[in-house]
Amino acid sequence: MQLEKVRIFIKNNVLLNKGDTVIVAVSGGPDSLCLLHILKELTPEFKLNLIVAHLNHCLRPEASQEADGVRKLSSAWSLPFESRAVDIRSYKKELGISEEEAGRKARYSFLFEVAQKYGASKIALGHHLDDQAETVLLNLIRGTGIDGLAGMLPRRHRGNVFLIRPLLGLRRSDIESYNLEHQLEPFTDSSNLETNYTRNRLRLELIPQLQEQYNPRIREALIRLASLAADDRLFLKNLAKKKYINLARFVDQKTILDKHALLDLPPALTGRVLRVALQKYVPVAEIGNIHIRQLLDLAEDGRTGRKLTLPGRLDAYTSYNHLVIKRLIASDQEEFAPAKLQIPGKVTLPGGRVISARIEDAGNLSWPPAAYRAYLDLDKVSSDYLIIRPRRSGDRFHPQGAPGSKKLKSFLIDQKVPFYKRLNLPLVTKGEEIVWVAGMRIADPYKISGETEQAVVLEYKVLKSPVKRKKFQVKGGN
Repeated sequence: MQLEKVRIFIKNNVLLNKGDTVIVAVSGGPDSLCLLHILKELTPEFKLNLIVAHLNHCLRPEASQEADGVRKLSSAWSLPFESRAVDIRSYKKELGISEEEAGRKARYSFLFEVAQKYGASKIALGHHLDDQAETVLLNLIRGTGIDGLAGMLPRRHRGNVFLIRPLLGLRRSDIESYNLEHQLEPFTDSSNLETNYTRNRLRLELIPQLQEQYNPRIREALIRLASLAADDRLFLKNLAKKKYINLARFVDQKTILDKHALLDLPPALTGRVLRVALQKYVPVAEIGNIHIRQLLDLAEDGRTGRKLTLPGRLDAYTSYNHLVIKRLIASDQEEFAPAKLQIPGKVTLPGGRVISARIEDAGNLSWPPAAYRAYLDLDKVSSDYLIIRPRRSGDRFHPQGAPGSKKLKSFLIDQKVPFYKRLNLPLVTKGEEIVWVAGMRIADPYKISGETEQAVVLEYKVLKSPVKRKKFQVKGGN
């Protein structure tokens, strides 16, 4: 019964297409194990290529055993397996964020890197209806709007990949019944019983109290609220797009909005129209309520020539009756997605930028290396590929010669790198660790030493006559 419910949910929400390569996030718990088994059962129908991805948060003694259990299960089901261990407590301290947020950031970063490696178009997550109820209540406590009340979407687009939630039509009890029926043996995460996490306290303390004292069916009420809010969100989103088309015109890579017509809209639409305008240039995740408020303040100000700097190298300014949004971007600063750099091999980025890798005997290296060249100890790299990606919020870097790591933002400011060049500056990384800020500095742990026998030579160059491409092209070595 549950399998058929998931099949219908997938089709109604267009979560899968035939031939999809899907990264399945599997912790080994009840939800992710159910998700993996259901997708395995649906593989013949959808002709899926499934890859199991497991992140060890290194928070519990049994975590390594669970990682090994997921690996063995993947092998038994003849599925490729990818894993990574991240010390979340250290990661949390580095970023100065909560443990929950650190785990979420590390998890998604890992999943997107695995998706990049396999060319996957989908990442499947095991969230279900009870998770949805908890999310809505959590957002409500934080002070959300309609979008937050709508909770999690069955499908969400991030870059070239869709995050999908095939179990979002099932209750936790459905999942438990499915696992029992198919004799699946999930691990029990003891941290789910700890009340030092906000979501755990909400699930273990607040919701039971609401059930007992206010509404025995509080979860059903929250799920129904999410469904109603999702309908409203979709209606307002589509209406905002129509209004945007009427309000906007495009000249010389600028978006020009009729300022007075914008401000005449109902408040429920004004911010949404501005959000649509910004999404033309930057990912939705980078647009916060503060940016919408700043744009509204700019539009409401009667003075011409006022200017505002926004994420994604955007300038917004007023010009008489218009609000203008413009990207400040050089040809070598076009957005790019993370790319895999084989050793040896090369990656071509937008703007004709090329990063290449080759292996050389340490004794043959010319010193000092040119600014566009970097030498890394091959044994310290200990991998046949690296990842090239833009910078992310919270990135840290241990520059060669420095006593320890520092925020990448601080390093770039110290190096007097202009703001518009920082966002899409290519970084060469090994997992989460930056090994080279392209054209600037390598990381100290990867430097050449007297014991180095072979080196990875990286080069970052800009072609004189770049060929315009929408996406990067990757060429692996032989």
